[in-house]
This record gives sequence, structure tokens and C-alpha cells, in this order.
Amino acid sequence: MQSKIFNTLSILCLCAIMSFAQNNTTIEDSKVEESIAKGNPKKQEPHKYGGWYCPDNLNGFPAVDIKNWESVPVVNGRLATREETQNGTSLIYVDDEKYPDAKPLDMKMPKLARFYNIHSGKEEIVIVIQAINISNDPVVGFRYLNGGNGSARLNAVKFLSDNEIKNISSSRFVTLNIKINATKDEVWNVLTKPEYTKTLQAIFDKENTFMARWDKGVKVNYAYPHGGAITSEFAGGVWGNQYIQIDCEKGDYQYVQKFLVSENDETKKSELHIVCGPYGDDFKDQKVILNNWIQKVKALSEKI
Repeated sequence: MQSKIFNTLSILCLCAIMSFAQNNTTIEDSKVEESIAKGNPKKQEPHKYGGWYCPDNLNGFPAVDIKNWESVPVVNGRLATREETQNGTSLIYVDDEKYPDAKPLDMKMPKLARFYNIHSGKEEIVIVIQAINISNDPVVGFRYLNGGNGSARLNAVKFLSDNEIKNISSSRFVTLNIKINATKDEVWNVLTKPEYTKTLQAIFDKENTFMARWDKGVKVNYAYPHGGAITSEFAGGVWGNQYIQIDCEKGDYQYVQKFLVSENDETKKSELHIVCGPYGDDFKDQKVILNNWIQKVKALSEKI
């Protein structure tokens, strides 16, 4: 169980779309702000568009069931406007004054592709929603099926053929969002502290089929018995929010759990957003289990 995910948390500064505020900051904006903060003059530097990793951007780019991949919003035939990179239509905003030669690549979006994610330790299917050439450097922007977004050099993705797409098994994600009358720290304690494990485990493991000491060292008080081996896991603070991601793999089957806890600064009330899956024939059963589980998390959090 190597904790490869989020080795560099600074990458997550590129995805500041959270439950109570939505704002995509471009790489160039970040560079300018950093330069001003250090008192350095603004320099003409090579772009850094090919390497974003924002798996927690569940509001800006929510999870997509594979059958719906072609219906995601995209921009074709031109560069995206700043507004389109802030409303979930596109991902990368390019300053055409700084990069006057930037242009979209000659391909129609969206496209399905495979991308090896070093953070999750898996080769994942992604939905490419943007392909552009900046300073003779082609890059793509994509959204993960399980929510969030990323970018990479064009040569880092492999587009799927029509036949490969046809053979992808139908699957769905359970996505739930709930308001909780408790602080994010109180919710976080229920999600992660061992004293709540037994109570929550009874919801998804009624027959106590998990091995003894399952709770030792776990990142979250929830598990899917058929998820497979953990390839990476993370639990911690990200941009004022609390976030957990558990990635698993079992042969060709890839499973992920995402838990994002946000807090309203004024009311001190929280919002818990979860994405789990993909599920096949057991989708409805797992949705019931997860709904019962999140309701129990809410009840426990509000009693603290």
C-alpha cells in the first residue's frame, strides 16, 4: 500500500473549485502571483500546462458514467475563454497575448483515452476535452471518469479506437452530496477515527466478513469488499478542505473512493461530497449502502 497519491500537494493549487466557491486559476496567473510575492520581475518562461492533477475538483468536473462520456461539454475549433474554464466547459485558459501562436489541435472533442496516472498507480480511462498547441508543445486537458481533472503532454495519452470503446463494460458511479450541521473537523473525526469504525462498518459489512484488524491503519471508515488491492491512498488537508482518496485495482477492474469535506466559513456548517465506483450490476445495492452510510456519518457528526 504505497501512498503515492499527492506526493506534491502544491499541484493541487491548480484546482481551487470547492463546495462553497468555484475558481479555476490558470498556470500563468499563478506564476505572476508567485513572482509578485517574491518581489521578482515577471519573466517570459516556458508554459507549464502539461501536468495538472486535480482529482478533488468534484464540483467543477463531476464523475461521469461511461455511457455518458460523449455528452460532456467541450469547446471545439477554438481556444476556450476564461469563463469556459471556470464553468466546467473546458480546462485550460491560454493568454493569447503571451502565446499568440497557441491554437487548438485539429481533432474533435471529446475523446476517450488511456493515461497512466503516477499518483493513483493505475492506467486510467480519461475523457479528453481539450487539445492545444502552445509554443509547438501539444498538450491535452482531460477529466477523470471518477471526477476531477488533469492535463498532460499529447504523447502521454493513447486515444481509444472505436472497437475498444465498444468493448468497455457499462459502469456507474455513486455520487452523493450532503449538508452536515457540524464543522469539517467534526466530520473528519467521524470519517477517520477508529472509535467510529465499528458503528460505520456495520452498515456496509453486516456479516462482519472483513478480516480482523481491518481498521488498523485505514484512511477512512468505509470499504468496498470487492474493490481489489489498494494502489494508492491519501487523507489530509487540501486548500482548506479535507480530502480522502483510495485507489484500488483488481485485474482490469479499477475502483476509487473520494471523500471531500468543505466548510462554510460563516456558518461553520459542512458539506460532504463522495464519489465511489464504478459499479456494475451491484450499483443499486451499493447506492443504498452508501446512502445509509453517509446519513450515519451526518448523524454522528452532528452529535459531537
